[in-house]
Amino acid sequence: MVEIQSHNDANELISLSGAYLELNESENNLPIGVAHTLCQEPPCDGAESPLLLSILDQGRAVGVAIVTPPRRLILSRIDTSIKVAIVHLTRYLRGIDMPIPGVTGPSTEAQAFSECWTEGRAGVSSKVTVRMRVFEARTVTDVPLSPGKLRLAGMNDHPLMKQWIFAFLEAIGEPVDVDSAKSTAQQYIEDGQLYIWDDSGPVSIATETRPIRNGITISTVYTPPEHRSKGYATSCVWSLTKKLLSERYSFCSLYTDLSNPTSNSIYTKIGYVPLGDALSFDFVP
Repeated sequence: MVEIQSHNDANELISLSGAYLELNESENNLPIGVAHTLCQEPPCDGAESPLLLSILDQGRAVGVAIVTPPRRLILSRIDTSIKVAIVHLTRYLRGIDMPIPGVTGPSTEAQAFSECWTEGRAGVSSKVTVRMRVFEARTVTDVPLSPGKLRLAGMNDHPLMKQWIFAFLEAIGEPVDVDSAKSTAQQYIEDGQLYIWDDSGPVSIATETRPIRNGITISTVYTPPEHRSKGYATSCVWSLTKKLLSERYSFCSLYTDLSNPTSNSIYTKIGYVPLGDALSFDFVP
């Protein structure tokens, strides 16, 4: 018997479903990472509360769904009949009249939710916004590095970093405006999460984000057009991956856009291994 259980906070979600998610930590890095972040940084007063759901089968956790408005629904892998679980999840979300602008998750699960959510809804359709691949690295392979060095971004970098983060989010189809890019860049810098490959000035960036029990995710890998095809992104991600693995993490994970064969080849050279594919859909009237 499949049922959907709502949680009051992220600690409650992790208590019930954390062990299930950790069976496939890298593939579930997004829902695990979001849940852990919400444990450490609960929503500010006045902010819309996140929706935190466990999918249960016979009382056993078999999946997770998270919504942090106004972003897309995030799905984990589902370890039961995906169709049955998605029907129950859709019914629950419609019952609470929850706006769902889209969905991100493993390809099979995201596709099933997209079809179920739009079925029978006149004038509502879905479109794929990005096709992704999840990668994991537990070691790095030596590669030739470009001139320059990895360093943490400081507040003196903020004016440029807010521009680059705006460009990155726009490129991957995420909702973004100048103010949110500015605040995101500031938060990354203040938290010590934003790294720059510096070759007589910033030429590429990457962030460490969503730390979990055994691993961490590398994200926001961006090189502006004028600095591309010089190996800067490879050098930046290789150096950051090596740093994180040597410090305390057993693995690093990341998502790549399958429409960008260059980035996919970069990561396999570094030592990243593909684990599975994921999809993001937007629902449009």
